[in-house]
Amino acid sequence: MTIDLLPGHGVRLPAPLPELRFGLAEATVRQLLAPPGGPGGVQDTFVCGSPWALHFTLPGLGVTLTADTDGAFAAVHLTRLPTDRTDRTHRTDWNHRTDWNHRTDWTNRTDDQIFCPVGFHGIDVFGWPAHELVAALRAEGLPVPDPSHGNLRFGELHLSRGTATRWAPPDARKPRHEPPFTFAHASLTAPDHGRPAAAP
Repeated sequence: MTIDLLPGHGVRLPAPLPELRFGLAEATVRQLLAPPGGPGGVQDTFVCGSPWALHFTLPGLGVTLTADTDGAFAAVHLTRLPTDRTDRTHRTDWNHRTDWNHRTDWTNRTDDQIFCPVGFHGIDVFGWPAHELVAALRAEGLPVPDPSHGNLRFGELHLSRGTATRWAPPDARKPRHEPPFTFAHASLTAPDHGRPAAAP
């Protein structure tokens, strides 16, 4: 069970759900989310500036779909949900792997909690510390910038950490580097979403 973020195209949800392409109408999106075995509890929600928005949950994830001003599907927003069990992304004793292309197979999990991985170019954006994620994407040939203040923007992809825990060294000096963290929020938008229209 994996969600794949598809730049310029949309999002591939776990089977039996299909891909949702950017540009689809609300009625079509609702129909595609309705097959037997699909996500239960698809709800209308409010997102400022979006004519419609739908929200549902998958294992360990909140999923929100939003539209552009014309009412076409234009963005997917994913949030890692809290859990009362120990999550591997917050552990320090898990084994590192160097085969980036297989980092979404979850074979090295050390706990029994199941989360739906969120793949971007085959790499789970929530499953690894931010700087390791950047290194993995760069290994795929993508010119991904370093995270800045808990955020990373690369094209139409935006990643951000959860509620930040403020940290400072014992002497209260500003740290030279951010402490390790994982991302907890991801958004992928259609290529032209949020950009001003070109002059005629």
